[in-house]
Amino acid sequence: MAKPAKHNKPWSPKDVALLKEHYRKGTLHREIAKTLRRTLNAVESKAMELGLAGKRRKK
Repeated sequence: MAKPAKHNKPWSPKDVALLKEHYRKGTLHREIAKTLRRTLNAVESKAMELGLAGKRRKK
């Protein structure tokens, strides 16, 4: 698997908005990571930082 293009890059407002949108839809973390071209750990960490992790809907 290729390295994500945004390794160690700051999150843009657009990236944060996409993360929130995908969380609201219940998208899997690995799919969010693929879409945003970030690591799974980066997605999970940012979600925790934004307080999204506890608000996730189960499908």
